[in-house]
Amino acid sequence: MKKLLLLALLFPSISHAIAIDTMLKIADSHGAGVYTVTNNENQPAFVNVKLSEIKMKNGTLVKMPYTKANLLEWGATLTQNKFILDPLMAKKVGIRALCADGCNPDLDTIFAVQFTPSPYSKDGKQKGVAISYGYESIFIIPAKNKKIAYSIDKKNENALLKNTGNTTLEVFFNQCSAGFKSDCSTKVILLPGKTKKLVLPKNARKGTIDVFVSSVDDTFYRKEVVANDKKAIFNKIIK
Repeated sequence: MKKLLLLALLFPSISHAIAIDTMLKIADSHGAGVYTVTNNENQPAFVNVKLSEIKMKNGTLVKMPYTKANLLEWGATLTQNKFILDPLMAKKVGIRALCADGCNPDLDTIFAVQFTPSPYSKDGKQKGVAISYGYESIFIIPAKNKKIAYSIDKKNENALLKNTGNTTLEVFFNQCSAGFKSDCSTKVILLPGKTKKLVLPKNARKGTIDVFVSSVDDTFYRKEVVANDKKAIFNKIIK
């Protein structure tokens, strides 16, 4: 299971009524995945599940929600789009890419899966106003023909990250030591085509910093060392 990763540009506020097992899920070899949704409250919850497709256009994230109006354009489906979750119980929700082997082999196929709970009464009726909080997880079918290309430029407490390749990257900054065990590391996710300005933790700003870059499906891994006068640049096709 992937570590829980918050993507500030992608994830809305979080409700405590339900929980999901991961905020980032990578598809299996068949383009499928399964989420576990848990109700942590002492009353039933009515859960809506919505699917959107994500693309980067000129460095800007664009989400296309799936609706009946664009049914023929859907690239994935859910096993359930609404269900009742009893108190302290869990349910599996599957997602499956319709493109499967036909997905773009030269670019990640990315979806947002949103889980939103609403109060639910024992008589089978939804009560109250739907809660506008929920979880939004990212589901990724990685590119098969990977081009790993990125740059990391550090200037004092700031870092500029650019992913100019075709697949999503995890970037982990770490300057922890015996003297500093907190506020010394941070991890970010970079979608293909994304540029991100990052403010480094207060104990990860001086001298050289170890940066670990990996693809989200763990087929690529590389360590970089960056400093104010030492920019990291990488560009390679991975087969």
